[in-house]
Amino acid sequence: EAGKQYPGKRLDLVVLPEFAISKEKGEGHELAVRLEGVVGERLGGSVRRLGAYVIVPMILEEGNDVYDAAVLFDRQGKVSGIYRKVHPVADDKGNLECGVKPGAEYPVFDCDFGKLGIQICWDMVYDEGWDALRRKGVELVAMPSASSATLRVAGQALRNGYWVITSTVGDNVTLFSPVGPAM
Repeated sequence: EAGKQYPGKRLDLVVLPEFAISKEKGEGHELAVRLEGVVGERLGGSVRRLGAYVIVPMILEEGNDVYDAAVLFDRQGKVSGIYRKVHPVADDKGNLECGVKPGAEYPVFDCDFGKLGIQICWDMVYDEGWDALRRKGVELVAMPSASSATLRVAGQALRNGYWVITSTVGDNVTLFSPVGPAM
C-alpha cells in the first residue's frame, strides 16, 4: 500500500523523461502505442500501487493521429489528462519528429497538491505555452524532455512565477524555483 514506507510523508508527483513509452523502431504509427488495453492497464496498476500522480511521456496513437504526449495518471491509476506536445521538432524538410502531429492546447490539471501544467522538450523555446499556463493559474509545470538544457527553463520559472520540474534521460532532474536560485 502506498505511503507505508514513510509514515506522514507521501510522494506527490513522478515525472518520467520524454519518450519513456514507445515501440523500439520506426516512425509515426510504427513507434506509437495506444493507451487503451495492456499499456494503460499496466501503467494504471503500477501508478495505483505507487499512490502518486505520474506523468508518462509516450508516442501516443489516437485514432489516425500520433502525438508526442504526456499522460497524467492520478493516484488511483486513472488517466487524469493528456498533454500533446505543441511544438515537435522539425527536420530541414519540415517533417516532424517521429512523424507526430502537433497538439493545439495547454491544459492545466487540478491535482490534490495544486494546479499542474506540462510542456515537452522543444516547447521550452516558445513563450506562448508558458504564458498560457501562467494565465490559467498553474503552480507547477512538469517538463519531460530529451534535452538536458536548463537555462531557458530556469528563466521561465522566474519570468512566470511558478515552479518547473524537468525530467530527462540520465541523471538530470531539476526543480526550478519561481524566485530564482538560492543565495
